[in-house]
Amino acid sequence: MPLVKFYTKECPEARGIVQSTVVAAIKKNVGSAAALWNLHYHDCFVRGCDGSILLDSSNYGPAEKESGLPDSPKEIAYDIIDEIKYAIETICPRTVSCADILTLAARDAIVEVGGPEWKVCSGRLDGFISYANESRFYMPGPSADYQTLVQKFALKGLTEMDMVVLSGAHSIGKVKCSVIESSLYNSSGPCGVDPTLDPTYAMQLKAQCPIGSSNSVFLTPDDTSVNGSSPVPYPGHRRLLATRSAGNVVSKKYYVHVSGKNKKKSKDAKSNQNLIVRNSKGTLRSDRNLMSTKSGKALVYREAGFSEKDLASAADKENQPFFHDLVKSMEKLSTLKDPSSPGGEVRCNCRSINL
Repeated sequence: MPLVKFYTKECPEARGIVQSTVVAAIKKNVGSAAALWNLHYHDCFVRGCDGSILLDSSNYGPAEKESGLPDSPKEIAYDIIDEIKYAIETICPRTVSCADILTLAARDAIVEVGGPEWKVCSGRLDGFISYANESRFYMPGPSADYQTLVQKFALKGLTEMDMVVLSGAHSIGKVKCSVIESSLYNSSGPCGVDPTLDPTYAMQLKAQCPIGSSNSVFLTPDDTSVNGSSPVPYPGHRRLLATRSAGNVVSKKYYVHVSGKNKKKSKDAKSNQNLIVRNSKGTLRSDRNLMSTKSGKALVYREAGFSEKDLASAADKENQPFFHDLVKSMEKLSTLKDPSSPGGEVRCNCRSINL
């Protein structure tokens, strides 16, 4: 059974090595935080948190990391886990699992870019199986509708609220322009823009993502590009530099953007309860689809820090209840298991099973 103090005697240096390596990696490349969070999410969502996402392909077929999904984890995240594993194996061979390293690294990355902190239990074992087709089946895509999102999370024992809360991972990181190109050029709205997407924001995205572009854009709009103001640290973020952009900070600002609401109160709050999705600054279609149902809209409003009766922006308030809810959902995500998976081990190399 996983315990917070699992490695206290076996490898007391383990957690310190994970944290110091993650902090150094983010200092070098702040995008490492989103990469590690995404890697952890992909790992837990297929066979539970068993490090299966870390395995290379074998004679049995392509592994999860070869799924070809639009949001597949970046190589930089794998390299960080390898670095941590090598350092720990040097002092505590065959003691700390890759699954535990990844779970701890994701938590430390979230904290380092302004997110909440929580205790991570250890004691996971590394799985033996990794199939790309399972990733394609279980992982929701960037254009998934609300019902599909709820269903995919339910398959893993996660609730509708968990789905909306864990979507807050999109408060940091970037997405390739190719993933959102159809929303900018091939949709049913004016000039080919998805009618649920804020038109001003769409113009800004088009400027960064011409047709066929290989560029990437922030999943959450950078405030400097949205309203021309200088980026500032949001309340509750302990380690932020004043120059860090919104897309590199864990914040409920994501939900404010997805909601499509501005800083002024609505003149007709009642009518807003029944509006179709429009003017959302959710970069992915799946983000905007969070506003497509009454229950989804209510959860987005909750995480943004306002209600349908009070549509004033909450950008200047503390990151609650988002941080509180995020801790609860991350704790659930990080303890997922697949009862059908056969046993486990502590790998010597995170990319291959022990021989």
